[in-house]
Order: sequence, then structure tokens, then C-alpha cells
Amino acid sequence: MSRFNTAGEAESVWNAARARREEDELEEKKSIKKKIKELKVLDPKIAQNLSIFLGSFRMPYQEIRRIVLEVDEEQLTESMIQNLVKHLPEQEQLNALVKYKHEYANLSEPEQFGVVMSSVKRLRPRLNSILFKLQFEEQVNNIRPDIMAVNTACEELRKSKNFSRLLELVLLIGNYMNAGSRNAQSYGFDLSSLCKLKDTKSADQKQTLLHFLAETCEERFPEVLKFVEDLQHVDRASRVSAENLERNLKQMERQISQLEKDLETFSSSEDPQDKFVTKMSISFLRGP
Repeated sequence: MSRFNTAGEAESVWNAARARREEDELEEKKSIKKKIKELKVLDPKIAQNLSIFLGSFRMPYQEIRRIVLEVDEEQLTESMIQNLVKHLPEQEQLNALVKYKHEYANLSEPEQFGVVMSSVKRLRPRLNSILFKLQFEEQVNNIRPDIMAVNTACEELRKSKNFSRLLELVLLIGNYMNAGSRNAQSYGFDLSSLCKLKDTKSADQKQTLLHFLAETCEERFPEVLKFVEDLQHVDRASRVSAENLERNLKQMERQISQLEKDLETFSSSEDPQDKFVTKMSISFLRGP
């Protein structure tokens, strides 16, 4: 009988210990839940991504604000601004966070950051302009070789007397072939017409006009064939995509135009820390 009592007591002690452990775990979960501050404005996904971004820099929020305001080139990085632009809440949300600045300590970290950055005038346009500044040299270096190749090739074409003479021969042959038609005695032709030389064939289909031109030059104007020596950069220029080059230049033109508008807008800033106009207009647009 005593053994039964002892076993029963042991089971009671075990059950009581398990109950206490479950109660402690429940209290711990409640405590953790309390530590997670409720979001006031931001979407949970936006807050999570912003929190990850902030954790990667481990920098006081006021310091990030200072770096942006002063355009601190020693601290600014392209990656930092790109991620800030990517994860920054929309301006409406930043404006909504302003009313919680007196509850700063009770806000989650992403929303605390939002409160700090909400005081920066035209934050997103500012960040886009700074990012353009950081990427500007790379963009220029990417398109400069193409521009130089095309410019040099155009200059070679313009100065080559042999190439000019070749064009005269093409015009002469064209006028001869068009004798009696409305195109006879033309004073010039579109350069794209040169591509038709290889497609225009003799009556017996055995020779193209391009072959005839080459044979004529070899027999009567051999010096004209030296035009190739004058056009050293034409091959490189021919591989440049005019469409891509024009698109890149127009994009840069739009960005510069937007920056100029921003400079006018930011010129009225009353924040003594705001160095945007000074840094962007002197060291960037006008050069050091």
C-alpha cells in the first residue's frame, strides 16, 4: 500500500513539474511577444526588408541622415543608396510616421528610421540624384569608347580624299546608268545607296556593280583603292549600336535635366546640414 502511495506521489510531482514548465514556456512566449513592437504605419513586408537593410549597415539612423544630407562622399556607396532607394517606404508612409515622433521609443526600428528620415526634404528624388552622381563616371566611361570610335571614323571619312573620289565615281556611274531618266545628272546620293552596289547586276547576271566599280578603280584609278588605309576606325565604329548609344545618351540627358530641377528646388533648404546644392552643382556638374 505504501508503494502505491509513493508511486502516486511521484506522478503528482512529475505532473506539477511539467505544468510549471509549460507555464514558464507560455510566459516566455508572452514576454517575447511583448518585446516585438507593433507596427503603426509600415507594411510588415516593407518593415522586414528595411530592417534587414539597416542591420547590414549597423549605423545610427541620425548618421545615415547626415550622410545623405551632406552628400558625404567618403561614406556614400552606390550599394548603400541603391538599397536605400529600393527599401525606402513611400513618401506618404514617411509623412504618416511624423505624427509618431513623440512616441519614438515605442516604435519598431524600421519605423524609427522612417521618422528620422522623414525630415529630409524630397528624400527619394535626392537619393536618385545622388545615385546618378555615383554612377555618372561609370556611365560616361561605358559610352565614351563608342562615341570616340564613331567621331574618329566620321572625321576619317570626312578627310579622306580617296574615299571622296570613290563617291564621285559611284555618282558618275549612277548618272551614266540613269541617262534619259528623271534621276539623270544627280548632284548626289544617299549613302545607304552604296549597299545597292552589290545587288545591282549586269544583264547576264555574272557581275555586280560593285565588281565593276572595283575593276574600274584597279585599271584606271588605283590610288582610290587606298581609301581603306584612311579609314582605320570605321570597322570599330560599325559595331557600335546607334540605337543603344542614343538611348543611353537620352537617359543621361533626362537625369541631368531632373538634377537641374532638383537643384532649383533644394536651393531653398533651411537645414544647415543640407549640402546637396553645393556638392551636386560644383563638384559634380561643373567639375572639381
